[in-house]
Amino acid sequence: MASSKISFMQQHAEAKAAHPDAIVFFRLGDFYEMFGDDAVRASQLLDLTLTSRNKGKPDEVPMAGVPHHAAHGYIARLLATGHKVALCEQMADPKTTKGIVPREVVRVITPGTAIHEDQLEGRENNWLAAIEVQAREVGLGFFDVSTGELTHGSVTSVAAALGELARLRPKEVLIGTSASGTSNSWVTLTTR
Repeated sequence: MASSKISFMQQHAEAKAAHPDAIVFFRLGDFYEMFGDDAVRASQLLDLTLTSRNKGKPDEVPMAGVPHHAAHGYIARLLATGHKVALCEQMADPKTTKGIVPREVVRVITPGTAIHEDQLEGRENNWLAAIEVQAREVGLGFFDVSTGELTHGSVTSVAAALGELARLRPKEVLIGTSASGTSNSWVTLTTR
């Protein structure tokens, strides 16, 4: 992703541009830092102290952080509010790297793709659902990434599909939209 000739703030800008709908957890040593609007939003949702980089200068940037060893708990709280988190990790050992440590987004976590025990709710399935409405039927799929459980099928009406969604209570729903009948795009809906 990033060469050692760019600043870590440029690395962050690249990660955020690639994942504009996620809160970017940007690894800096022993912390995940958030910058800009992500820092403001996370500080409010997680009750974090909002600080700033380059305080008092024209290029001042809001900043908030969490210790990397406690990140799963903070991520769980963001997922519970329907947010996505992009984990941007250091891709080399800072002790042996000259210049800026290369970083890349290694995982995007959404409410329906959580797998860490701190991000799951006890014995309840963490369903990621997919729904596709066709002329004569509605296709449904439910997948729990944390257990590998998969179920799918079809029903004859949107009302029946909504009933299945209400019964299984997925954390996230992917809604298929057929533009031409040959290609699909997907819209994501978080259910919290």
